[in-house]
Amino acid sequence: MTDLTTTLINKDSLRRDGGEFVLTATNVGGFAKHIFNVKVLDRPGPPGGPLVVSDITSDNCILEWAPPADDGGAEIDHYVIEKRESSRLAWTNSASGLTDTQFKVNKLLKGNEYIFRVMAVNKYGVGEPLESVPTIANNPWVPADPPKDPEVTIITKDSMILMWKAPEYDGGTPITNYNIERKDKIGLRWVKCNKKKVKDLQFKVTGLLVTHEYEFRILAENAAGLSLPSNSSPFYKATDTLYEPGPPGNPRVVDTTKSSITIAWNKPNYDGGSEITGYIVETCVPGEEEWTIVTPPGGLMGTSFTLMNLEEDKECMIQVSAVNSEGIGEEATIPGTPRAQDRLLPPEFDLDAELKKVVNIRACNTLRLFVPIRGRPSPEAKWTKEDGEPISRATIESTTSYTSLVVENVNRFDSGKYVLTIENSYGSNTATPEYDGGAKVTGYIVEKKELPEGRWNKTNFTNIIETEYVATSLVENQQYEFRVIARNAAGVFSLPSYSTGPITAKDEIDPPRISIDPQFTQTVYVNAGDGFKIDADVHGSPIPEILWMKSGHEAPLANTITRDIKNTDSTTLLTVKEAKLEDGGKYTLLLKNPGDLDIDPDLRKVVNIKAGCSLRLFIPIRGRPQPEVKWGKDEGPIKENAQVEVTSSYTSLVIDNVNRFDSGKYTVSAENASGEKSALISVRVLDTPSAPVNLKVKDITGESVTLTWDAPVLDGGAKIRNYIVEKRESTRKAYAAVVTNCHKLSYKVENLQEGCNYYFRVLAENEHGVGLPTATVDPIKASEVPQIPRKLSVVDQTKTSISLAWEKPEHDGGSRIIHYLLEIQPKGSEKWSGVATVRAMESVVNNLNPGEEYIFRVFAINDKGKSDPRELALPVTAKDLVIEPDVRPAFSNYSVRVGKDFKVEIPIAGRPKPAVKWTKDGSILLHTSRVKIANTPDSTTLSITEATGEDGGMYGINVTNVVGEKNATIEIIALDKPGPPSGPVKFDEVTINTATISWGPPKHSGGCQISNYIVQKRDTTTTTWENVAASVARTTLKVQRLKTGAEYQFRIIAQNRYGKSYGLDSHPLTIKYPYKEPGPPGTPFIASLSKEYMVVEWHEPLNKSLVKDTTYKTGPLEEAVEYEFRVYAENIVGIGRCSKISEGCVARDPCDPPGTPEAIIVNKESITIEWTKGVKPVVLLGLWFLTAVKPQCIK
Repeated sequence: MTDLTTTLINKDSLRRDGGEFVLTATNVGGFAKHIFNVKVLDRPGPPGGPLVVSDITSDNCILEWAPPADDGGAEIDHYVIEKRESSRLAWTNSASGLTDTQFKVNKLLKGNEYIFRVMAVNKYGVGEPLESVPTIANNPWVPADPPKDPEVTIITKDSMILMWKAPEYDGGTPITNYNIERKDKIGLRWVKCNKKKVKDLQFKVTGLLVTHEYEFRILAENAAGLSLPSNSSPFYKATDTLYEPGPPGNPRVVDTTKSSITIAWNKPNYDGGSEITGYIVETCVPGEEEWTIVTPPGGLMGTSFTLMNLEEDKECMIQVSAVNSEGIGEEATIPGTPRAQDRLLPPEFDLDAELKKVVNIRACNTLRLFVPIRGRPSPEAKWTKEDGEPISRATIESTTSYTSLVVENVNRFDSGKYVLTIENSYGSNTATPEYDGGAKVTGYIVEKKELPEGRWNKTNFTNIIETEYVATSLVENQQYEFRVIARNAAGVFSLPSYSTGPITAKDEIDPPRISIDPQFTQTVYVNAGDGFKIDADVHGSPIPEILWMKSGHEAPLANTITRDIKNTDSTTLLTVKEAKLEDGGKYTLLLKNPGDLDIDPDLRKVVNIKAGCSLRLFIPIRGRPQPEVKWGKDEGPIKENAQVEVTSSYTSLVIDNVNRFDSGKYTVSAENASGEKSALISVRVLDTPSAPVNLKVKDITGESVTLTWDAPVLDGGAKIRNYIVEKRESTRKAYAAVVTNCHKLSYKVENLQEGCNYYFRVLAENEHGVGLPTATVDPIKASEVPQIPRKLSVVDQTKTSISLAWEKPEHDGGSRIIHYLLEIQPKGSEKWSGVATVRAMESVVNNLNPGEEYIFRVFAINDKGKSDPRELALPVTAKDLVIEPDVRPAFSNYSVRVGKDFKVEIPIAGRPKPAVKWTKDGSILLHTSRVKIANTPDSTTLSITEATGEDGGMYGINVTNVVGEKNATIEIIALDKPGPPSGPVKFDEVTINTATISWGPPKHSGGCQISNYIVQKRDTTTTTWENVAASVARTTLKVQRLKTGAEYQFRIIAQNRYGKSYGLDSHPLTIKYPYKEPGPPGTPFIASLSKEYMVVEWHEPLNKSLVKDTTYKTGPLEEAVEYEFRVYAENIVGIGRCSKISEGCVARDPCDPPGTPEAIIVNKESITIEWTKGVKPVVLLGLWFLTAVKPQCIK
C-alpha cells in the first residue's frame, strides 16, 4: 500500500477465496467504498444436495440432484455418476456425459447395499463429489395377498367359468396376472390352466374330462412375484348343468267327442339341458284344486293325447308338463275349459277355380271332376244333373275328404250342368260344375251292404267287364244287399242300380251220403281163391270224391292185378279176384267233396321273374261249397300292395314292381266244409342281392380291423360272385372301396390311420349287379388296448405307505389312455385288489401294515380295454427307507455366456436328506452376491449372476448322509472371447522374401472351438498393422511378399464365435537368409580308383546349411599320373573355405586280391601258408607272416 495505491495479493487462490471484496478509503474528509467481485476459476463444487435415491427396485433406482452452487467460474459441461458396494472401497463408473440432473442406475444386485456419488465437470476438471446415503437394492413392494373366494358360476361337460375376488392388498404394485390352477379329485398335482396372462377376475377353464370333479385355486402375480394360493374351491363336477324343462308350447284342443277330448302341444322351447323323456297330462274339475294324472306312469312320449271315458258335456281343466332327468317341468294349461261333446262342422267343399268355369272337353275323352270336401260328421256326397236326371254313365267315388266323378268316352249327351250336393246332420252344400262331353261304359263296380245297418262298400278290386261277378270274403249266414255301378271311358260312374234285396251268405250243398246193401254192414266170409265185390250208391253236391280205405293201410286203396275199383258220379264198385289171406280185413268207404287246386305245371317249378316286373300267379280252383282261398308266404306276410282276386273258378295273386324281397315260397290254400288243400309255389326274383347279414368287427388294431359277415338271405336269383368292402372316415361322407373282389366271408382291412374313427360296409355282387349294403352302426376306432406300462418302480416308502411311479406305454393302442389301474397283492395271497385309479403316472398307496411285504402291478386302460399288467419285480416291504446318497447330474458339462446369468439344478437323492457341499477347482465354493446355492430334498441348485470367465472350471458336488457319501463333478464352461495365442511366435523358415511363422493355441479357448486365426504384420518403421490372413485354420503360416532387408513384427489374434482375442506379438525379424558361408569340408580321400577315374569322398562342413552330396567321381584321368584333391562347400550365401589337400594318388587300375591262403605245413613251431596270385599283376609291397606264439594265438 502506498499513499496513492493499494494492492491486495492472494496467493494460491482457492474456490472459497472468491466473492465480494470491499475497498474502503477514509480520511478526514469522509470515506469512499468500492466493491470488487472476484470469481476464482476452478473445478466446480459438489452438486446441490441431497442426492435423492428414489424408485428403488431390486435391479435399478433413480438418482436426483441439483446443480452445484459453485460452477468453478465455467459452465457445467456434464456430470459423472459412480457407485460402489458399501462393503467395497473401489468406485465403478455408472454413467458419464450426463447433462440432466436425473439418472436411472441399472444392473444392481438384489439385496446389495450401494453408495452413489455425483460429480460435476467443467472445462477445468471434475468437481467435488456429492454422495448418497447407503441404499439397499430391494423392491419396495411385496407379493400380494392371496385372491379370495374362488367359485364356479357356469358348468358344462368340458368347461367351467371360475370367478374370484381381488386380493385385499396388492403388495404395493398392481396385479399383472392371475394364475389359475386346477386339481382332479383323483389326481395329486395342481395343473396350471391359463397359458396367457389373465387380468380379469374370471376365467373359463376348458379341456375338462366329463364327470370328473375338480377344485380350483388362484395365485396373484405382481412385480414382486406370485402370492400364496387362495383357498381351494369346493369340488365341481364337469357335466352340463341340468334344469327342469320349460312348459310345452301351444297347448290346444284338437278334437272332441261326447266321451273324449284330444289335445296336442309342441315341444318346450327349453329342454333344461337334458333330453325330454316324456309328458304328463293332468286334469282338474273347474273350481277344485286337485289335479289328476291321466297319462301312463312312465309319461307319454308323443305330443298328443286323447282323454277317454269322459262324461258328456262336462267341463274340465287340462294341463301338460314335460319331464326330463331333472324332474317335471313347468306346466302349460289348455286355454278355457274344454267339454266332451261331439263337434259338428257344416259340409264344405273346395271347388277348383277351373271347375267354376265351363269345363270344355272333346268327345271320346274322359271327364274327371275332383272336389275336396270336409265336414263333421263326414258328409255324404251326391252327384246329379241340373234337370235331376241320374248320371248313369259316371263313376262316382266318395271318401271322408273328397268326391270324384269320372265319365269315360263322353259324347254330346253328357253336356250340361252337374250338381254336387254334400250333406250331413249339420246341413248341406251344393256345387254345380258344367260339362259338355261323354263316354261309353267300360266296366262295372259291385257294392255290397251288410244288413241291417251296414254301409255300401266296394267289393271288386279289378274292373268287371262282364255282367256277372262272384262276391267273395262274405260272412257265413250274414245277410247282404248288392248293387252295381257302371263306369264309362271317361272314368265317370253312373248312379247305382236297384239293390238285389237281402241275400243270406250260405253254401247250397248236399252232404255226401252212401247207400249200401245191408249185407256189407256185417262180416262177409270169402273162401281163399274166390273173388268178392262190394258196391254202393253215392250222393252229394258237389260230387264227392270216393276213397276206399283198408285197415293196416294209411293210403287209399289203388287198382292192382287182383283189385279193381270203378267209380262213377253216383256209384262205386270194389272187385277183388282170387282173394288171399291178406285181402281180408276191414274196408271203409270214404266220401269227400272238398275244394281242389289245379296248379299249372310251370308253377310247380321255380318261378323266375326279373326285378321291376309284375308277378302274376293264376290258379284254377273248384269245390262245393266254394272253398275259402288264402294266400301266404313262408318268410312273412304278403305285401300290402299285393292284389289277390278270388272267384268261384280261380284265384290270382298280382304283385307289381317286384324286388328281391318278394322272393320266397308262396302258399295258396283252399278250404271248405269237406276239407282243405294247399299248394306251394317257389318264386325267385332275379335282382341284385340283399344286404349281407351279421356284419361283425373283430381283431381291431391300430392299423387294421377284420370284418366278418354271412351271405345275404336273398341272393337275387343268381350266385354271389364276390363281395365289395368299403370304408369311410367318420369326418367324411363318401365311402371308398377297400376291395372289390373279395370271395370270402371275411376281410382284413389294413393301412388304417391309427386313432381315426371309421365306418365300414359290405355289399354282395351277382350277375345282376351290386346289392344293398350292410354297414356298421357305430364308428369303429382303429385302435387296440395299450401296450404294457413301462418301468414300474418304487419312488419312496415309509412304514405305512409306498410311492410308485411308472412310464407310459410305448404305444397307447391308437386311443388316448383314460387312466391307470394300480393293484396290490399282499405277499402270500393270491388275490389282487385295486388301490388307485389315476390319470397321472404315479400314485401313493397308504394305510399299509408296517413290516408286511406287498407286490404291485399297474394296467393302462383306454376305450378298448386294459393292457397287460406291469408287475413290480420284487415284493416291497412297508418300512422307513434308508437310502445311500446319490447325485446324478444330467450332463457332465454346462456352458454359460460371460455376462449372462447361469443356473443349473442337479438331482440328488438319499434318505435321510443328504448334506450338500460344492467345490470349485478343489476349493470350497463360497456364497457371494453373485454365486448362490439353494438346496431342496431332491435337488441342489447353483446360480451365478453375470458370469465371468473366472466362473468357468470344474465344480464338485458332495452329498453325505448317515449311510455314506457320493461325489459328482461337472464342468462349467464360460463362453467368451478366447485368450491370446500361446507364444512365443516362432520363425521356422526365413528367406529373402518369405517367413514361415508358428504359434501355440490359446490356453483359454473361450469355451468353444477356435474358428480361425488372424495374422497381421507391420513394418517396424510404421505403427500401422495390416492383415496378412484373416481365416487361418492352423497354427502356422507362410508370410510372403516381404521386402528383403526390411524389419517386420507379426501379431497373431485368435477368433471364436464370441469374438477376437488379444494379440500375440512377435519380436522384430529382418528378412534375409539366416545362413553363413559354409566352413571347409573334411579332408578328401580316394574311395576307389582306376586308370580312368577316381571317386573322391569327404565329410560335411560343421555349418553345412545347404550342402548335399559328399562324394564325386572324377574323370577322365591320365593313367600313371598322381593326383591330389581339395573341396569347397557352397550354399545360398556363397562359397566357403577349401578343405585340406588330400593325399596323392596315381591313376591306375587296382590289382586283384590274392587267392585264399591255405596252411600246407603245420607243426608245433610254424605254419607254412600258400596262396594263388591275382589275375592282374601284383606289386608286392610286403609280406606279413603269422607265427603262432602259443597254440591258442596267431601272430
